[in-house]
Amino acid sequence: MARLARNTGVTSKQRLAPNQELPPRLRRRPRLRYGLMDLLVVATCCLAFGAVIAARHGEAKTPPFDQIAQDLGTTPEAVKQAADRFVPRSQIGPPTDTQKQQMAIALDITVEQLEAVMEKYRPDRLRQR
Repeated sequence: MARLARNTGVTSKQRLAPNQELPPRLRRRPRLRYGLMDLLVVATCCLAFGAVIAARHGEAKTPPFDQIAQDLGTTPEAVKQAADRFVPRSQIGPPTDTQKQQMAIALDITVEQLEAVMEKYRPDRLRQR
């Protein structure tokens, strides 16, 4: 009762009237109570997500121009220039037949040779099923 009296402004010697309502208590925001197990679960999920993303992005983003040039019997610079000129990087999927033909002419090889080497070095994610 002393606590109620303190909050209402009534001294401890005075009593509340029977009909008098108690003032509303100030509402506190609930505290977030995270335990150690919750923090460990969040940390584990973050690490697992990071590992999956790192594994996915581990592949080389550029073609192996040195190996392609060696198989075609030309220089890596010539292969890179022809690829930059005729096959845009923003293109999704394999080059079109026209692009392959233009690249083969620029490298002075046949389209069949180019297709064989391109298939050899095509990443698994772009292989046609």
